[in-house]
Amino acid sequence: MTGSRQPHAMLPELTAGDRSRQTAIVALRRFLNGNLRARNLQNFEREAVPAFETAHGRKPQSHEEVEAAFHQSPSYRLWSSLNRAAQEVLWIAVGEPIFRAEAELQAKYDKLAGNPAKRGSLHLNPKLDGVGRVATLDIHLQPGGYTLDRGDKDVIAGALYEMGGRVFSSGQGIGTGDSKAGCIIQFLRQRDPGFAPRRILDIGCSAGAASCEYAREFPDAEVHAVDIGAGMLRYAHARAEALGLPVAFHQMSAASLDFPDRHFDLVVSHNTMHEIDDDVRVAMLRESFRLLTPGGVAVHQDVPYRFRELSVPAQVEKSWDVRFNNEAFWVKYATADVVAELKQAGFAADAVEEHLLPKLNGPGAWYAAVARKS
Repeated sequence: MTGSRQPHAMLPELTAGDRSRQTAIVALRRFLNGNLRARNLQNFEREAVPAFETAHGRKPQSHEEVEAAFHQSPSYRLWSSLNRAAQEVLWIAVGEPIFRAEAELQAKYDKLAGNPAKRGSLHLNPKLDGVGRVATLDIHLQPGGYTLDRGDKDVIAGALYEMGGRVFSSGQGIGTGDSKAGCIIQFLRQRDPGFAPRRILDIGCSAGAASCEYAREFPDAEVHAVDIGAGMLRYAHARAEALGLPVAFHQMSAASLDFPDRHFDLVVSHNTMHEIDDDVRVAMLRESFRLLTPGGVAVHQDVPYRFRELSVPAQVEKSWDVRFNNEAFWVKYATADVVAELKQAGFAADAVEEHLLPKLNGPGAWYAAVARKS
């Protein structure tokens, strides 16, 4: 299976200096998120708890007290400061080659989007509203956030997302051959070898990597993809065209999708749930049910952090991104009962499952909530 990191024309050329800086960031992040972060809970018990006990005469109990105690650990404060700095430097290393090639990227978009023989389509809605708080955040500290849009040829948001995601994932230890969409496609084919969806919807498609994989792996299917950012979608559209893959991109909110009932055989999302607020997530799951044909399948994949399985100190440690990386909805996702929400959306109780699916490349697994419409 071809991975999502296939080269294409919308990626800017990197100089030796660009590659060197990005390689250095990957090495630093792997050290911080591997060697050092693994010690955070040990340092909490060794440094933070004694300091809190000295000040209060007892151990920390609530989430608020545990978080306060964490910041009494010198080792944790050092890791936290370095991790935040590494994320900021990541965007410098990623942004320099992209902004240097901005005019070239805009020209490529113009040519690909204007090609009369193009295979896909782009449908923007400048009056889109109701997108929620995500539009006000620089999630992951990405400059301008996911909805950055500076003109009718702007593709910077998508370029930052794709290249930033590559460097970020490598820094997390995720292999270059991993693919969230590939993981789900493999799962679906193992589960039902004859599964052949006619229409596929990718919700929260960002730069379009997953959307393209579905178009490649199901060439007879009609693939649609939605996101809220115009700049993100322009890039995704040009990316798909550069790869010769037919995808229809639409600017829509996950909470309100302008497609008819029972229109899709497969509805997916990839790492979308932890980027949206509770009400948007619940509405997205409800829309998944509405849009599926009878017998159709919804698969909502995300990071595997489910806080009900963690101790309070582990929950607080995993919540670092909320305070320091603009992941405003991280804890809301991690504490949500996605299975219950899918049932409330209309799926039968015996048709909803949770899975931890091994990554295609690299350690760990992806979380997937799977539901079939009866």
